[in-house]
Amino acid sequence: MWASRLPLILFFGCLGVVSWPLHARANDGPKMGIVLGHDAPTLEQFAADQLCDYLGRLFNIKVQPTSSLPASAEIGLLVGTPETNSAVAEALGASGWPELSDQGIVLKRSTLAGKPVLVVGGGSPVATMWAVYELVERWGVRYLVDADVFPSKRPWSGLPEVNVVMEPNLKNRCWRLVNDLPMGPVSWSLEENIRFLRQIAKMKFNRVYTALWPQQPFVHYTFRGMPKPPGCLYFGQKHLIAEDMIGREKYAGMTVFTNPELIGARTPEEFHRRAVDLVRSIQREARRLAMVTGVSFDPFSWPKEFRDVMPAAQPADQLGNFTVQPGNEQLLTDPLLAEMVGTVVRAYIETYPEIDFIQVTVPEHRSWLSQGPAAYRRLDEQYDLTDLGSYDELCARARSRTDFPGGGGRVENQVKSDLAALWLLDSVVRGGNLLRRPGNDDVRLIYDGITPELFSLVARVTPPGGEVINNIDYTASRVLRRRDLIRTTPSKDVPVSLTLTLADDNVGVLPQLATSSIHGLMSDLRTSGWSGFSTRYWTVGEQDPTIHYLSRACWDASVTPEQAYRDQVVNVCGAKSVEPALRCFDLLEKITLRLDDHGLGFGFPVPTLMTKHYDAGGLSDEIKQDHQTYREALALMESARRQCQPQGRAYLDYFVGRLQFGVFYLDAADAFGATSVAEKANQPDKALQHANSACRAIRRALESYVAVAKDHGDLGSIAMMNTYCYLPIRDKRNELRGD
Repeated sequence: MWASRLPLILFFGCLGVVSWPLHARANDGPKMGIVLGHDAPTLEQFAADQLCDYLGRLFNIKVQPTSSLPASAEIGLLVGTPETNSAVAEALGASGWPELSDQGIVLKRSTLAGKPVLVVGGGSPVATMWAVYELVERWGVRYLVDADVFPSKRPWSGLPEVNVVMEPNLKNRCWRLVNDLPMGPVSWSLEENIRFLRQIAKMKFNRVYTALWPQQPFVHYTFRGMPKPPGCLYFGQKHLIAEDMIGREKYAGMTVFTNPELIGARTPEEFHRRAVDLVRSIQREARRLAMVTGVSFDPFSWPKEFRDVMPAAQPADQLGNFTVQPGNEQLLTDPLLAEMVGTVVRAYIETYPEIDFIQVTVPEHRSWLSQGPAAYRRLDEQYDLTDLGSYDELCARARSRTDFPGGGGRVENQVKSDLAALWLLDSVVRGGNLLRRPGNDDVRLIYDGITPELFSLVARVTPPGGEVINNIDYTASRVLRRRDLIRTTPSKDVPVSLTLTLADDNVGVLPQLATSSIHGLMSDLRTSGWSGFSTRYWTVGEQDPTIHYLSRACWDASVTPEQAYRDQVVNVCGAKSVEPALRCFDLLEKITLRLDDHGLGFGFPVPTLMTKHYDAGGLSDEIKQDHQTYREALALMESARRQCQPQGRAYLDYFVGRLQFGVFYLDAADAFGATSVAEKANQPDKALQHANSACRAIRRALESYVAVAKDHGDLGSIAMMNTYCYLPIRDKRNELRGD
């Protein structure tokens, strides 16, 4: 058995997980046995190794797994189930093992050979791994997105008196990876992705998908003799690593910011190969942790070069203007459309053949509108749309949802376009072997982002084994206002998940925290029978409090954001930091709610990110109020930092750095606006004074952020703001100085 574990030990050990050598060491605690089944599944072997590692780090107990409880052991930890570990069966007897789902976990005291033991198991190997992490958390370890935080060393105090059976209240707990803004996970190295996956596995999240965009290099296909162009990241945005760039020392090997795995790619073919290898490696690591994996893509958007062979296509309204989509007058029955959609879907399945699902999206800004009536008629013939009313009634209901960004007219356009997209994809799926994988089950299909007015139709169109996911609106607070849509979903007919926005790209670069809104949505998801959620975010470092809440609330519906915050801060930072940190989090949530109303688009990463404040003459009154609240939040977090125990300082340092960034960033924006006002008033000296203030403030903002950056998502945000914020301010200052 132990020889068969060597590849597992080598794989996980090389990534920073310690496995104890197979010889005895001195213990500071009791003589302990870790009992693992003789032919235990690979993931149970890993869970036992993890348990040994944590025992050493927490209590200086050095132990290795064995297949039976040693005679010299005084106590034991039994890892697995009655089927995978005979010691568990012997300790619990015929009726002692509880009834569990494949996600259920158990921690249960018993005896074996007259010695106290604790059973650590679950309804599947991954659930057994979660049980180990649950036990470790009960010993005081807290899991952050980038690291574990350990309590101070203390002596072993005995096996915990615990008899717990836990089942999740939401089955699908999913994370989105990759995507395509420089301030997000598309910029993470493989090591950063693996670190993140390991941490969310400890928090019992069980799904990931890689969100891929049409213009990116993560897939290749040829349509009508035309190969897909090489592709780019960041919607074509390029951020030079210049000599005077703030934080330049953090960008080793880069002349232009990119994902570290792509540095030095010399040809388009190498660029594509490295990009695909990155995604495959992310998926491979997720599968090792028994996560369900998928890819998300839009089969209705294609690189704009394909317009040469798709003459009816029209430009898509999307950042970078890299893509086209079906033209407004393009017929549903245009054979080129079905062929292109099938080509794209097959390309992703063949590039990533081991995924469990594909998650197909529709264009964010719909334009294929004229075919709505025809699509409605065809879908009605196939699926009976009586419950939706007539086509005109359906459009009228859509127009009445006026609180959606862009108004009811935008919702009506979504209905018209989505009807066409649903009919086309459904006809392609039903008409052939689109989802087929040789030698394996068909890939499951998840529909993503179809307008909620068509929820009941999507449930009927979804093929067997498929699912639906929807975001309803951009931010958590906005979705909360439309909780009626959550209550009307077809959750009994097909599994439905909600996209939970932890931080919105329209608010963008500013610190955000939306846990209280998410708490309300979690309650609605349970009540309405939804299967789970997927997260939406960009920079992830300041989301630790929200993520800790989610990891707890998925297993205990009574957990509140305040309880989760308090638990995390007291265990990471110590009791003295709790009150100021929680007051800071409360202020951050209030700012986020306000920005959801008046700040959408404020921090979106486009070239006008800073120059729009110059054009506007400074900050609005609402943003000035937010600015003051950020100052108050910073003062509270600095107070929490002064009182923090050593192991939690890095946690609070990040919040302090991000809040300093937010305060100084808004200082810079306001001073840049004042520069414009002074220029227009023909006050060059005053304009230069304001420009100097803006330059100092943006430097302080970015230096604060650089000092706490955790990953290449943070570094991507900093690189982007050097381009869109620092350079315009610097150049205006130099112009006013006559340089």
